[in-house]
This record gives sequence, structure tokens and C-alpha cells, in this order.
Amino acid sequence: MSIEPLDPAGGARRPRHPRALGHSTNQLPGSVFGTLVQADRVDLLVVGMSDAVDRALPPRQVPAPICEVLARERELAVLDRAANPTGRAHRPSVLVVSGMSGVGKTAVTTQWAWSNRSRFTGGQLFSDLSQHRGRGAVATVEVMGGFLRALGVHEQHIPPDLASRAALFRTKTSDAPVLVVLDNADQAAQVRPFVPGSPDSVVLVTSQHRLSGLLVEGASPLALRPLDTDASYRLLVDQVPAEVRVALPREEVGALIDLCGGLPLALRIAGARLNEATRWPVRRLREYLSDEKHRLRRLAVGGHTVRHVFDTTVDNLQPRLRTLYRRLGLHPGAEFSVAAAATVSGFSETDTADALDHLFEANLVEGVRPHRFRFHDLVRLHARAVADQDEPRAELDTILDRITSWYLAGARAADLAMMGVARWRSCDHATADWGGPEFTPSTAVDWWETERQNLLETVRTADDRGDAGTVLALCEALWPLYHGLKYYTDWIEAHLAGIRAALILRDDVAETRMRNQLARAYVELREFDQADGQLELALVAARRSDEPRAVAVVRESRGVVRRERGDFPGAAAEFEESLLINEQVADDRGTALQLYHLADVLVRAREPLRAIELLDRAARITEELGDDTTSARVDIVFGAAYQELGLPESAQPYLERAAATARDRGLRAKEIEALGRLVAVLGPDAPQSTAVAERLASLTDTTEPGYHTEQ
Repeated sequence: MSIEPLDPAGGARRPRHPRALGHSTNQLPGSVFGTLVQADRVDLLVVGMSDAVDRALPPRQVPAPICEVLARERELAVLDRAANPTGRAHRPSVLVVSGMSGVGKTAVTTQWAWSNRSRFTGGQLFSDLSQHRGRGAVATVEVMGGFLRALGVHEQHIPPDLASRAALFRTKTSDAPVLVVLDNADQAAQVRPFVPGSPDSVVLVTSQHRLSGLLVEGASPLALRPLDTDASYRLLVDQVPAEVRVALPREEVGALIDLCGGLPLALRIAGARLNEATRWPVRRLREYLSDEKHRLRRLAVGGHTVRHVFDTTVDNLQPRLRTLYRRLGLHPGAEFSVAAAATVSGFSETDTADALDHLFEANLVEGVRPHRFRFHDLVRLHARAVADQDEPRAELDTILDRITSWYLAGARAADLAMMGVARWRSCDHATADWGGPEFTPSTAVDWWETERQNLLETVRTADDRGDAGTVLALCEALWPLYHGLKYYTDWIEAHLAGIRAALILRDDVAETRMRNQLARAYVELREFDQADGQLELALVAARRSDEPRAVAVVRESRGVVRRERGDFPGAAAEFEESLLINEQVADDRGTALQLYHLADVLVRAREPLRAIELLDRAARITEELGDDTTSARVDIVFGAAYQELGLPESAQPYLERAAATARDRGLRAKEIEALGRLVAVLGPDAPQSTAVAERLASLTDTTEPGYHTEQ
């Protein structure tokens, strides 16, 4: 730019040649910042800058929500309350929406932001921080620069460092409420600079991490969980045309929802598939997704895949956390203790606990209770897939051996604590190499109850691997759990696997025990024909084994079937035969059990005095053995005998003792049986009747469907 000054006389002055000034044309020493005006001489110059940028409208950057149905009304209401707290300090609100990948964090936040956009007159700013992430860090200074430009700050006036930019940001947002949406934050430090200056502003953050540092500083949390069944149904069918929707079989849709685990991303993908009704009818889609090995890969449509979002999350973990994550995928159940996780990982319990805290913070595991965590079903499938991909085959086998042995040793220790050493066991019962606690009877039952699903999954794992010996050992150790606590579904499945294992090993004694124990489940479910069928095969195997105790246990079970059918003479004959065998092999516990069974049949046959004679003998044996479990059974029949004799005052102490023993040992079925008789013995007017009846009601309310106690 060159301006020619006027000659004082009014004519144009001839400019002097630049070389006459001793320097080159258009060259100045030093650096120039801003606008440069260069001239020989300037008498009058007015320079103005446009304020068009500063007068720009407030930014409206929040994207409109794509989904019409979120099925997240409760969560949106939580955000409403958190953004408008009553009696809050005069400061901006920071809301952290966290949850696992694919749970719908961005959908919820954009829905809320869009619905509330009119209240933020200072503008709405949005940034997906994952787009600014590189080498594990987020270029926060770049995001802040973009926000300042959107707020009308000229590029030349934006400071170079983050601290100065954040200060300017607070100044520019101090006059009117501003909404800041930060999607995919992974650290609290990425959020703090973006808190606006206006006290009525809101910062809405989404993160797979819980961002506990912000919560400590007063941020409000909203942890998104997978959808329940009803909400999942609404989300799934949202994409399906009305004419297709009415024809969807609800049962098939329910099975499909279960396969998606309530994860909105998975449900959206499944819904998109159902939208192609001619190609993907619901039954075919359900069958297509039923294969656990391929489900994550198949939950994909139009570039959206569940496997990819999980991969992205896990790729950002530190190596030690990735190792724990994938090895936890080999754990036999979805829920696990710190001790079990340490067994799988090969780390110490302290290191495992620390690593689990990090996985919990990243929403890859859920906290169930202190020292106990669980996987979401789809996350568990992903962890297992990563393990299959990254762990050498030999290491996979070692890990599975380690965790299977850990659960077997625990089950055996619980069995020993519950039943003592007097019980006949055919499998090796050593508990070496297991560093678990020494159980008492009550803590054994607690452990069984807590680990019930994992124990069944361990049976399945051993069965799938062809580890027949471990299947048999587990079924033997779990017999007190199934017989005492009446988990019939688990009981039947485990023992069907046990029968397969016994046949593989051609172990006649094991086959006898597995069929016999399976038959007892059918007896209690009143499926007597199935019980008889198993007992016929069991007796054949027992006789083939040449093991007298194997024959004795089958005769005992045959007696139970006949007793439950009302054939008391037939039942007594079976129990007498079993009693004779147990006496011949000097099995004191077996002898006491047959005396108990015989006495029970006599009471039912209205011969209580003969029953009491047998019970006196059984009680002496169980007392010598210290077998409280069998003692409780004997006491119940004592109470029944005296009840039959019309002597309630004599029956009461036996029933009270039986109920107390059963309660201490966690034998719910026996406690129910004892309390049921005690209510009848006491009568409605006794002072303790109400308490006994309330305890009985609380127990019967918690039993599973199909529950049945011995009568």
C-alpha cells in the first residue's frame, strides 16, 4: 500500500526514489504483527476495522438429536433436576453422564441439550473431544480456540496458551448463560477450563469414565445403565414400520432383547435389521445372534459395530489393564470376586484390586458389592474374544485350569465344612494349592450362594473342555448345595453333565452317584417316572461296580420315591436293605441316615413309638460323628413322632433345635420343614407363634419356582 502525500502548493509531489533513502523497496527491519501501512509521508490517515465478527450471533453448535425414541425419560429428568438444583450455590452446573460404550451417552446429552437450548442465550458450544485426541492426549487448547472464535473473538486476539484462553473464555461467557457440551472426555482436566463465567451456565460432559475427580469437586453424576426390558422393546421396535411391528412375536423379540443385553447401540442395530423384514425376520435374527462367538461381529450395520466401540475403548487402556480385562473374559461367570480375578490374571490380589478400580472407573466392569464386580454380557463376550485373539493357546489352557481348580477347591472346602469327613466321597478330596478361607458351615453356605452361578459355569467349562474328572469332582462337592438349597435347574444341568463325564470315563461308581443324585432332584419336583428311570440305570451301574455303598445309596433313593408315592411298606423295605449294607461296611453316617428314613416312614404310617426307638439310635450316632446336618433331620422326625402321639410339649424342643441348627448351617429347606411343624405344635395362641410364622413366611417368600421340601 502506498499513499502519495500532497505538495503544499496543491500539486502532487514527485516521490523520491527509495534507493535515495538508503534502503530497499517494501523492506523493514524487524518483525511486523497486525496491519502494516507503509508510505513516504502521511499527513492524514484513518484506519478502521470491521466489528462484524464481534457482532456475530451466539453460537448454536449442539447437533439436533437423530433418534426420536430414547426410552430415557427418567435419565432426562435427572439431568433436569441437576441443571436446575434448588438452593444451589451461585455457580455453573457441571453434569457428568458416564457409562459403557454404546449405552447412549451422546444421544441422551444431545437430546437434553436440544430440548433446553432456548434458556442458554449466551450460546451453545459443542465439541467431540475424541476428534482432538492423539497419542493419548486431547488438544484442549485447540478446542478452546475454536470456542473463542465461535464466541466472536478475532483470531489475532486469541492468546496462545490454554490458561490465558480459559481466562478469556470465562470473560466472554460471563454476561449470559452458556451451555457447553463436551462429548467423550476421558479426564477431569479436560473439562475444568471450559466452565463458563455465567453462574447460570451448564457444562454437560459425556465420558466412558466416571470422572471421579469432577464429582469430588461438586459435579453431578448420571451413570447410564443398559435399558430394562420394556425400554429395550420400545427402542428396538422404534425403527420398524407399523405393519411389521404388529406382527412381531413378543417372545422372539424378548429373546432378541436378551441377546442385546439392553445396550442401546446393539438394540438400534438389531432394529435396523428388523426393518428389513423380508431379509431379517425376527426368528432368523435371533438365531443369527445366538452364537456367542460371533455375536459382537454380527451386531453391525451401516458401519456401526458393537465390536468396534469396545475395541476403541480397550485400545486406550494401559497394557496391564488390557491384560486383566481380556483374561477376565476367561472367567467362567459374569460376576467375580477380587480373589477369583487375581486367580485368572496371575497378578497379586492387591494389584488386581487396583486394576479393577481402573476398569470400574472406565465402566468396563460394574461394582456389585465390596470386592465383587461383574461384566455386562456383551462386554464379557468382547473380553473373551480379545483373549482368544491375543493370548497364546497354551496360556489360555493354563488360565482355565487355574480358575477351574480354584472353584473346585472352594466347593470341596465348603462341602467338608458342611458335611464333615464322615460323608462317603469317591473323588479325591484334597484342597491343597487353594489359598481360600477355611469355611464354617454358615460361611460355606454363604459362599455357595454367592458363587452359585460361577460354580455352574465352571461345570459347563469343564464339560466343554472334555475335563470329565473335574465335572465329576464338582458334582460330588456341590451335592450338599443342591440338596440343601434346592436349586433344581442347576442341580439337573450339572448332573446331566456328570452322567456324560462318568460314561466317558466308564466309571460305574461315578455313574451310579450322578444318576442317583439326579433322581433325587426329580423326586423333589414330583417327577417320579423320571426318577425311577434314572434309579434303574443307577442300580445296574452300582451292581456292575462291585461297590456295596453304591448299591446302598440307590436303595435309599428308591425308598424315598416309594415314600413320596405313599407306598410306605415298599419304602421301608428299601431303607432296611440300605441300612443292612451300611452296617456291613461300617458306614456310621449311612447307618444313621437309613435309621432316620425308616423312622420317617413309620411316623407317616402312624407308628410313632417304633420310630422313636430308631431315632434314639440315630441321634447317638450323629452326636458321636458331630454331624449336625443329619442331627437336624433326626430332630424334625422326633418332633413329628411326638406330634403324632399328641405330645406337642415334647415335640417343641426338638423342632426348635432343628430350626436353629438348620438356620445356623444355612439349610433353608430343613428350617422351613422344622418351622412348619413348629407352627402347628405351638398353636396360634402361643407367645412365640407370631415370630415363628413370620420367619417361616420370609423363608418361603425367597424360594425359587418349583421349590419343594421333603415331607
